[in-house]
Parts: sequence; structure tokens; C-alpha cells
Amino acid sequence: MSSEDSMKETKAIIRIEFSSEKRAAIVLNALKPETEASPVQRSKVEVKREGNVLILSFKTTDTTVLRASINAYTRWIKVIDDILSGAEAFTPFRSE
Repeated sequence: MSSEDSMKETKAIIRIEFSSEKRAAIVLNALKPETEASPVQRSKVEVKREGNVLILSFKTTDTTVLRASINAYTRWIKVIDDILSGAEAFTPFRSE
């Protein structure tokens, strides 16, 4: 990699705190397929968990790709969290 190529690399780290370690682990597991098979080669994302905190590390070729990657991951996390909240609120119908 030339010095010109390395200057183009853009990085970001985002930490997201969840209400519990279990919830953070569920979100991490749901995101794994996205991190293992990224459709865009201009972006690399690593996701790890420390207790109830998810840490997302983004490495991209430019700021446009960085913004798109961050937007995608935050949307996926929001959808996963909304589904978990809905599942927790769901009480199966019980006949008396």
C-alpha cells in the first residue's frame, strides 16, 4: 500500500450501550452475517462486545463509504432492538 492509499483510509469507532449483556450478545449474533460477508469491499467492519456494550470499528476507503456503513449498521441495530422490544412486550393469548 502506498502512502497515498493509506491517506485515503477513514476510520470510526462507535460504542453502543444496551440494557443488558444478554441483549448486546443477541444484537452481536444478529449482526455477524453482515460482518462476515460484506457486499462492499471498500468497507471493513468489526463488531465486538464488552459486557453490555457493542463496539463497532469501521475502516473504509473514504468518508462517503464510512457514512453509508455507519448508517447501515445503526439501522440494523435499531431494527433488531425494536424486534427484541416487541418480543418482550408480547404476551401469548391465554384461554381461561
